[in-house]
Amino acid sequence: MASILKRKRNKKTTYLVFIRRKGIKPILKSFINKLDAQKWARGIERELDQGRYIDYGEASKITLGEVMQRYIREDKHKQIKSWRMHEFRIGILLKDTISDTNLLRLSSKHLSEFKDRKRSEIGPSTYNKYLSLISVVIDTAMKDWGIYLPNNPVRNADREREPRPRDRTLEGDEYERLLKACDQMKQTRYRKGDTAIHLYLKSMIIFSVETAIRQGELLAMRYDQFNFDKRTLHIPETKNGEPRTIPLSTKAIKVIQSVPRRLDGKVFPLTCDSLKAWFKVARNDAKLKDFRWHDLRRYACSLLFEKGLSVPELQLVSGHKDPRVLLNTYTKLSAENIAKKLIGE
Repeated sequence: MASILKRKRNKKTTYLVFIRRKGIKPILKSFINKLDAQKWARGIERELDQGRYIDYGEASKITLGEVMQRYIREDKHKQIKSWRMHEFRIGILLKDTISDTNLLRLSSKHLSEFKDRKRSEIGPSTYNKYLSLISVVIDTAMKDWGIYLPNNPVRNADREREPRPRDRTLEGDEYERLLKACDQMKQTRYRKGDTAIHLYLKSMIIFSVETAIRQGELLAMRYDQFNFDKRTLHIPETKNGEPRTIPLSTKAIKVIQSVPRRLDGKVFPLTCDSLKAWFKVARNDAKLKDFRWHDLRRYACSLLFEKGLSVPELQLVSGHKDPRVLLNTYTKLSAENIAKKLIGE
């Protein structure tokens, strides 16, 4: 049975509803009108009797920013490989006014306003990633921390239509020009200790084209991951979290065997930032427009497919779980090369 207490403060009368049931936290709410207090109390007791009552009290007392801070504080984000990007994006969200929004009141309207504020800074794909991140944080709060909400408001938000995936690849003599640019890098461009960077860079480009390996996997490669007798490379940690072993072509093996052996066991000494900087130099010297390192992976997948590899075989090499992504995004076949195969028909 609910208790209703009449209280007077500063010449104002309020009615405090107090409901206690075994196994749940005490439920309290204040009203100005006694009739409203009685109606609310009857409704809550009915929900309790039917087992439908959900306490949103905790969600009404915290903000989205506080939940995101707890998410980082408890290292929930470090359960995924790209946790640094989650940490960076949460930092951006905490600086925005959306982080001050009460969690229970958070709606698609607040998310739309966030999009309008960031429209000049982020594109459709990045906005959708922010939505996914907020959704993950809220799901964690609901499932792991018992912070009840009527629903996850991100699921009611409209996502942006993303542009078509990049289809840039190497065409004509661009691959040869890129390798030539690595050979012709002048000594004056290097700092002390960097005189062999251009040799590593050329080897990394060739190996990437031969194997369709991801940049992160390439930079993390170690000699003990190679089995030259079986002509394979074992990658223990991949983007999707599952290890894989890829076959190596004769050219790929020769490239690795030609690289100066390092004492620390790593194959290539570059970091992600240094690779990006030196690749930019080679790309500009080769006069390649709108070309990124990741586009080498698309070029490699297309070459392997044209060599006759089946979709499952190409998935084994590239590590793609979804063949649709592999075919639609990473395989750009050359109509001219296919036409040559049709000449004999």
